[in-house]
Amino acid sequence: MLDENISRASIPSRPRWDRARREADKLTEPYAKPPIPVHRIAEQSGVDVIFADFGRHAQTVSGFCDFKGAKLYVNRKDNTDRQSFTIAHELGHWILHRELFIAFPDRYPVLPRISAPNKADPLEKEANHFAAHLLVPDRLLSPIRNAAVPALARAFGVSATMMGFRVRNE
Repeated sequence: MLDENISRASIPSRPRWDRARREADKLTEPYAKPPIPVHRIAEQSGVDVIFADFGRHAQTVSGFCDFKGAKLYVNRKDNTDRQSFTIAHELGHWILHRELFIAFPDRYPVLPRISAPNKADPLEKEANHFAAHLLVPDRLLSPIRNAAVPALARAFGVSATMMGFRVRNE
């Protein structure tokens, strides 16, 4: 539900890493082994996942969240690893930022997840952090962290690039 008291002061100026991780952890709690069923989690969180043809934008747009329609649109031409990350990233916006996007539609119109997003935006950083922890929860990664990155990536159903980043930076 939209908090009518949201003010511009509530827009974060820097990422809230702990909140993103906590929210992802809540959603993955029921799962004892990878891969995490991100599509199911998204739908259980109240959004429909739509695999769409983005036409001439297929090479640059991976997905976007329609907050008013409660839909996550995902590029059907992307590989499954990228689609999973896009679902997780957009679900991060749905869980973490929905009130902001609805309260300030002028500042946050429907924004596509593009190949070269604004990496300085704290909301994008939070959504990426959420996605990384949703797809690869600490409690499932920790016992096998020293395995080879390609093997970990296959086990979790993510790209080797994403897994390498997750192992190095977390």
